[in-house]
Amino acid sequence: MPHRQYIHRPTVIKDLLVIAVVNLAFLIVFMQIDFFEGIYQFVMRHENYELDELIPLTFTLAFSWLIFSYRRIRELGIMAHTLEQISLIDPLTGLPNRRSGQLSLISWCELANKHEQPFAVFQVDLDDFKKVNDLYGQLVGDEVLKQVTRKLNAAIPKQALLCRWLDDNFIVIAPITSKSPPYQFAEKLQQAIDDPTMASTVEITCSIGFAIYEKHQIVEDILHDVEDALLVAKHRGKNAIHGHS
Repeated sequence: MPHRQYIHRPTVIKDLLVIAVVNLAFLIVFMQIDFFEGIYQFVMRHENYELDELIPLTFTLAFSWLIFSYRRIRELGIMAHTLEQISLIDPLTGLPNRRSGQLSLISWCELANKHEQPFAVFQVDLDDFKKVNDLYGQLVGDEVLKQVTRKLNAAIPKQALLCRWLDDNFIVIAPITSKSPPYQFAEKLQQAIDDPTMASTVEITCSIGFAIYEKHQIVEDILHDVEDALLVAKHRGKNAIHGHS
């Protein structure tokens, strides 16, 4: 999953340069007006006030404020990172959500172009899933989705990625190998779901469309190809597989 840096380095460098220039300007001004000498003479004239203690106290307060600011900024960075991670996860299934899947697909495309690693994208759509919610209720429907998630996770290799794309729609991104051609891989996904999911009362089937990534193809194009393939599979009467050609 992509990790976003919360410290923008060019901005930090620019801010440090501004701080250095401003402090240098103040130093020059103070030297011109003998600012520090004036403070020293004032302190010496009022020794009974113990004003000389203010100088180290000022440095101590400045250092304490620096530590305080650093810790608050660090906490904000951790909080922002945590919120981003939450925004990339589907709360029901625990899978990467659509946004996370799109970001991951961009990375897969970049790696495929750089290292010529072929892969395919599979869109798995549960057939007539609305009927499950209508007949058995939302809670049963949620449990079915969780079990489908577990079955799909068990059916894919470790290097593949499973995302929840829509309500009853999943995306799988998987490398292409001689041992696992795309169509056979889609059949494996379909077989994992075809078994009864909720005892013997709820039977789930799925339609799958897939497309093989072509070099320098943009993400929108391969997703469009996958959706077209899924529509063809659906029009065949569901519980079907179709690969984009």
